[in-house]
Amino acid sequence: MPTNIVMPQMGESIFEGIITKWLKVEGDPIKRDEDLFEISTDKVDTVIPSPVGGVVRKILMPVGSKVPIHTVVAIVDEAGRAAPSAPPVPASAPAAPAPVPIPVAVSVPAGRPDGDEKHVFSSPLVRRIA
Repeated sequence: MPTNIVMPQMGESIFEGIITKWLKVEGDPIKRDEDLFEISTDKVDTVIPSPVGGVVRKILMPVGSKVPIHTVVAIVDEAGRAAPSAPPVPASAPAAPAPVPIPVAVSVPAGRPDGDEKHVFSSPLVRRIA
């Protein structure tokens, strides 16, 4: 069964990486968690392991390619059989980016819970500063 290997997200603000080196070539057997390729981002250079074992069937992005995260960069055939009969997901179709959380404003009453506005709770540090 073919498995798409995607460009991982290496940090919250990382949206692309450059493939600096392929450690396997098409047709090479690979074990799960064995190093597959190296990437370079704005913040980190690292080696990416294979999430599955099998045979490297197709390398879709050459060395030096600037690849957006979640883009398919290679295909590994887990069974190690001949080329898959169904075509894999095209590499040029990146997945939608993860949704960004939107901060929500919450109103907090300034006074005490019983409604007495003369007595405002404050920490000892705030009282010292005041």
